[in-house]
Amino acid sequence: MLKDKVLKFNERNKLFAKGDRIVVGVSGGMDSVCLLDILNQCKEEYDLSLLVVHVNHCLRGEEADRDEAFVKALAEKMGLEFYSERVDILQVSKERKMTEEEAGRYMRYQIMQHVCMMKGYQKIAVAHNQDDVAETVLFQMFRGSGPRGLSGIFAKREYIIRPILFASRAEIEEYVEMHGLDCCMDATNELEEYSRNKIRLRVFPYVEKEINNRAKEHVAKAAQKIALQNAYIEKQAKKRYMKLVHADHGEYYYSCEEFNKLDIVIQIEIIRMILKNFRDSVKDITEQHYKMIISLTKKEAGKQVRLPGNICVERRYQYVWFKNQIADVRIATKELCEFPYDGVVEIHRERVRLCMDVVEREKLPEEIPQKDYTKWFNYDNIKGGVELRNPEEGDFFVMDRQGNRKKLSRYYIDEKIPLSERKREIVLADGNHVLWAVPGRISDAYKITEDTKKVLVVVLTKC
Repeated sequence: MLKDKVLKFNERNKLFAKGDRIVVGVSGGMDSVCLLDILNQCKEEYDLSLLVVHVNHCLRGEEADRDEAFVKALAEKMGLEFYSERVDILQVSKERKMTEEEAGRYMRYQIMQHVCMMKGYQKIAVAHNQDDVAETVLFQMFRGSGPRGLSGIFAKREYIIRPILFASRAEIEEYVEMHGLDCCMDATNELEEYSRNKIRLRVFPYVEKEINNRAKEHVAKAAQKIALQNAYIEKQAKKRYMKLVHADHGEYYYSCEEFNKLDIVIQIEIIRMILKNFRDSVKDITEQHYKMIISLTKKEAGKQVRLPGNICVERRYQYVWFKNQIADVRIATKELCEFPYDGVVEIHRERVRLCMDVVEREKLPEEIPQKDYTKWFNYDNIKGGVELRNPEEGDFFVMDRQGNRKKLSRYYIDEKIPLSERKREIVLADGNHVLWAVPGRISDAYKITEDTKKVLVVVLTKC
């Protein structure tokens, strides 16, 4: 039974435990329906709380709307909470210069992460399987990816879990048929204009017929072996990183002499680890970029390498320095009530992810908790809209319910923040009225009261 295999796979990989609150990404296709059904069967045994999330990409017209309605009905039938969101993936792909596939994947994870934070869930379950691993490995290989890209898909990475990753598509089909589960068919899966579809529809059928009928299984196992090797390299690199790399106010540096003693594989991994301090993903850092950074140890002082994402790597005397050249922050969120904000900013020379959303007061706990990096504001009192920005002249707090004010500049003096650093501080503001001097004081004027109807929720997490 597939369910029994899932439980054994869970024991080995520690994907979910008793009492877990899990967001389940469900497209309506066979894989995700299978995953949801199995987790729902485990719900009582493991005391799981499940929330079904569906993202409508708005690419397939009525067919996409049909899928959304199907998943909603399925969640209701199982007695599970349901959340859906519509996203114009074509627009996202243009704005972010991504393919439709990349944009769809990016938005799905963004939305599921957002729901996790807003509703207090801990994990996100997605329905990748063995066939997906094999297709991903070939796709990455054809794109020229290195060993990390050939590691395939991980069963668990941070809060994302993949309970049916080990299962072949044939096993999933058998499970769905045996249990009489209805599923939606995505017509775009049969279109060969997408690279992954070409691999699934043309490459693997040919390989399985002409070379080895277990090709997918073997590719997936090869990816597992590569992942183990990568894990070992990463472990060794971390040891060297701790001794070699130093931090100074958000900048990182290492000795050229000590760096040159290392094997090139470890050098590349250390550079990757440094870059991860600045940004979520380093996929646009190419092999050529790594070579240029490594070569700085043999060049004269003052030479630089400019990387995507405003990262500058510079030779300074006997050291190589990494720094982030982020411009002043100014992010308007005037349409916040309709469009949640989720983005990365720099605070105190550290990159953080900031998420904002507006929710009904009745959907939150009666007792609002006090947390350093999650704040709740009375959205009803916001006059014009809010901005995330650097401080400006005239900024102020309201200090009490009587309306007494305090200049932001005075607050910075009291907090002993140097004058030279104040312009790099971040505030969330309604005009000149500061809601929150991130990550410090909030204004009394925006605190939640008995009459509050809508709440602005702001969450800060380290990247």
